[in-house]
Amino acid sequence: MSRGEIIVFFLLFMPDLSLAETQPCEKATDCPKENQAIFSLATEIPRSLRPKVTEVFFLDSRITTIPKGAFAENPQLEKVEFINSNISSIELGAFEGLKNLKNIEVSGSLFEGLKKLRHLPLHSNEIMLIEDETFDGLDNLLMLHLGKNNLSAVSTHWFSNLNKLETLRLYENQLTTVPEDLFQNLPNLKEIGLQGNQIEELPPNLFPHKNKLTKLFLDNNLLTTFPEGYFVGFPQLKTLTLKNNRLKSLPPVLFGEMPKLTELSLQQNNLSSLPKGVFGPLKKIRKLDLSKNKFVTLSPEYFEGPEKLTDLNLQNNMMESLDKALFEKLQSLATLKLAHNNLQTLPGDIFKPLGKLRKLDLSNNPWLCDCNLKDFHSWITGNAAKLTSPPLCECPEGLKGTEMLSLTQDHPATIYCQRGQKLKTKQGQRSKQKQRRAVWCFMQ
Repeated sequence: MSRGEIIVFFLLFMPDLSLAETQPCEKATDCPKENQAIFSLATEIPRSLRPKVTEVFFLDSRITTIPKGAFAENPQLEKVEFINSNISSIELGAFEGLKNLKNIEVSGSLFEGLKKLRHLPLHSNEIMLIEDETFDGLDNLLMLHLGKNNLSAVSTHWFSNLNKLETLRLYENQLTTVPEDLFQNLPNLKEIGLQGNQIEELPPNLFPHKNKLTKLFLDNNLLTTFPEGYFVGFPQLKTLTLKNNRLKSLPPVLFGEMPKLTELSLQQNNLSSLPKGVFGPLKKIRKLDLSKNKFVTLSPEYFEGPEKLTDLNLQNNMMESLDKALFEKLQSLATLKLAHNNLQTLPGDIFKPLGKLRKLDLSNNPWLCDCNLKDFHSWITGNAAKLTSPPLCECPEGLKGTEMLSLTQDHPATIYCQRGQKLKTKQGQRSKQKQRRAVWCFMQ
């Protein structure tokens, strides 16, 4: 056969490769990429995949259960999709180990038929996107855990048919806002976890169903304030966390009666003052944390109402003085923390109303051990067993670092006040003593 005849033969009988190469794929799964794995009619989930596979698809599979650790040997996966499957159960920990998971794109019947599914844990992944109808069909779902993912937005449509849901965890994502109607169709919620996001403001009517809510986590966000009466009408609330936000002020009325709330933390905010009686409705509160704020002083009016308070944390503020009557209505206090402030002296009888006090922390304050401290020193000496850490003198220079309790008439460096003496605080500020003659204190 001549060269020309051979060419004619191939032209007549060879398939049109150009047409085959340009023939479009009807679906993405018809033409898998190098990083994709397609399993059709599979009866089980393969234990291991090629290292380069980051996306896996199950088409028309016969798989009925996604077992615990189903993908544990494939931590590189970023996408898992079941299409037209007949899943009947998902075990706890089914997706554990998928630290790079970004998308769960569900079509077909992944959740159809899961009428008995009660808990769906999808936390600790890198999920960025969830389709609106993903959770449709989960009629009896009680707990949905989406915490520790990479969600930057949340849709009301995700939860529109989950009216039996009791626990919704969205903590430690990238949320900056939440829709006002997010919980509109969730009348049975008992726990909401929104902590660890970047939320700056909460809508006024975010919680339409308050009567069953027992746990509300809002800490570690960027909140600066709350609308008036925001926490009124929560009769079952036991846990409310507001710490580590950027709260600068609180409205005059913030809390309603919460007969089951026993602890409240406003730690690590930017509060420098409080409305009169803001904690008044919280009659059952036992533990209150106001540490790591910007209080310079406190008014007795702040604590009108929570008279059964047993634990009060005021440390790590900037308090320079305390009102003599500050603790008069807090006679149930057993633990009081005043460490890491700017206190130099206190009235000798400031703790007299606290007959039940068992633990008192006064450490890391710049105590000025002069004659003005005489009465307070007397109280400290008589209640030394209550101190969790010995307070140390900061001034005068000769007593710096000396334990206040050691200052007795036998101490070699007896306290005295000297005319015109200037003293430094820890902050480097200088304050001039009042003009007065030298006075021997604890010696007389």
